[in-house]
Amino acid sequence: MKLYEVNEAILSLYDQIEFDPDTGEILGDADELFDQISHLQMEKHSILEYLAKLVLNIRSEEAALKAEELRLKTRRERLSKKEDRLMHVLNRECEGKNTDLGVATVYYRKTSRVDVSDAAKAIRWLKRHKHPECYRVPDPEVAKTEVKKLLAAGEKVPGCAITQDMSCSLR
Repeated sequence: MKLYEVNEAILSLYDQIEFDPDTGEILGDADELFDQISHLQMEKHSILEYLAKLVLNIRSEEAALKAEELRLKTRRERLSKKEDRLMHVLNRECEGKNTDLGVATVYYRKTSRVDVSDAAKAIRWLKRHKHPECYRVPDPEVAKTEVKKLLAAGEKVPGCAITQDMSCSLR
């Protein structure tokens, strides 16, 4: 039986209890009704106990998964740092030249990014020249991708400049 069915059966049995309007005594076989109610309440208790065990099991599994996530995150971060160190060695040794290594090739490509030396000055200029897409609110912050478009279009944004760089990748 399901929990809602047990609850409905208990309520139905309670509704079957009849009282004498004059004396207030229970009419009929009250012992039989109370035995059925008691049996249903025991069944309800076992269902609730089962649900409690399920919740405890889920909590335990959730804690184990959380610990595993933390372990995997730590491992991933360690591998990422190791990759960065090894790429730094490849970058240093290949000296900015595309290099075929047999199993992989070290490639270089030009990249550019916006360096913001004076954010307050840049935000004042962007507000004054009506470029709301180039900063974020409530804490004004320079939206570098939008400012990069302005700088590429020939605008001079105080406190901002495009910096040319080289990016090393392995394929």
